[in-house]
Amino acid sequence: MQIVKNFSIRIQQRQASIGQPIITEKTYKRALHGLIMIAALLTIMSPEVALAAAPWQSAADAVLGIFKSGLSKSLATIAVIALGIMAAAGKLEWGTAIKVIVGLVLIFGAGNIVGWMADAVA
Repeated sequence: MQIVKNFSIRIQQRQASIGQPIITEKTYKRALHGLIMIAALLTIMSPEVALAAAPWQSAADAVLGIFKSGLSKSLATIAVIALGIMAAAGKLEWGTAIKVIVGLVLIFGAGNIVGWMADAVA
């Protein structure tokens, strides 16, 4: 950030010496953000990027497979058992139990939830 400040100070000094309007740091940051947005949009709009969905699809399917595998279901079962043991021992905070159970419902029910939303929109 110090480099940007030094650069903007030099620009202001130079512009003041030649009579041009002073560019503030805020204006400089806005211009930089605008250029970044334009570059991102041009990258996204290129046909090569638009047609490269296959690698993303396979990666997303792999992540979905991890969350729906037998190992994740076993870990979820162990988490619920741990909640039961904590409840039996009187050490369970119900806020934590609700968070864990809602998280499990969202993880394993995500496909159905998205399907319901897609059907509702269509």
